[in-house]
Amino acid sequence: MSARGFTLVEMLVAIGLMALMAIICWRGLAYVADQRVTVARESVELSRLMRTFAQIERDLTERLPNAALPAAAMPAELPLALEVRPLERGAAELEIVRFLPEPAGAAHALRVRYRIGAGGLERSTRPPEGGLVAANSGVLLLPGATALQVRIHAGGFWVQPGHDTRVQPAAPATAIELAIEDAAGARYVKVLPL
Repeated sequence: MSARGFTLVEMLVAIGLMALMAIICWRGLAYVADQRVTVARESVELSRLMRTFAQIERDLTERLPNAALPAAAMPAELPLALEVRPLERGAAELEIVRFLPEPAGAAHALRVRYRIGAGGLERSTRPPEGGLVAANSGVLLLPGATALQVRIHAGGFWVQPGHDTRVQPAAPATAIELAIEDAAGARYVKVLPL
């Protein structure tokens, strides 16, 4: 009766297959780990973007009514509490005059400005002319943002304030569109009612 066992060649083939399976599994785990990091980074970016749009929407909602501000010299599409300053290449700055609630119950007016700074989209505050509220130098909301574009919907048309001709006859804006671009070329758009 002869002894049964594995030959050296069979052992080498088995070890080679196990090494090949280990390499395949290691590459799969490395891919999953890389994807997890990518998903976590994109989740943080999306969270920042959603908070930014929510902050802009809140500032627009709490803007001063037209009756609380001096009348404009000519009819305008935008509410008096909003100002869009056009910049080069279709970019813009947005300024909103809004209520600042106080714990004692009284509210003050506050100017909020959204603009692209060196690090990305910034939100800064300052008091209206002659106000008593201290100015805020600015908070970076969206790092890496490279452009802020603003359009309004007035008289059935989308126009860029300062870039396009005024709507004739002048009609109040019903919506505002905010578009934010980042360095990678991604463009995020939000339309808010006025």
